[in-house]
Amino acid sequence: MKIIKVMVLIFISLLPIIIFGNRKYVELNNLAIIEGIGVECDSNIKLYLQEVIPIKSDAGIKYQYKYLSSEANNIDNAFIKIKKNNKKTIYTNKVKYIVTNCKSSKKVRNYFKINNITIYHNKNVLAKLKEIIN
Repeated sequence: MKIIKVMVLIFISLLPIIIFGNRKYVELNNLAIIEGIGVECDSNIKLYLQEVIPIKSDAGIKYQYKYLSSEANNIDNAFIKIKKNNKKTIYTNKVKYIVTNCKSSKKVRNYFKINNITIYHNKNVLAKLKEIIN
């Protein structure tokens, strides 16, 4: 009798997970993994996100890159535009570098909550992002 009660309690406690699932779970195919971030500070902020796309082949895994971009009056609005135009969930926890022509990269690092990465200061941000991967 005790075994049945324990089984019922376990089932009842797992029932919400069975019904609603894990809301934070995202399929890998629906994830845009960002490896590099570029920010141009001119009259407006231009934000570039370098998405890495792993491709399986006979020789192993190769990587291709896609560049997502937006322009707005601040980083937040530019990032929101990119998120709206992209069907994938943007994942910025694996960012390796920032390329910027701004005087300081502190705002970018604070906004994306990233530290201990390589920061490049370059006039042509998009060209430097493309150069780094080669």
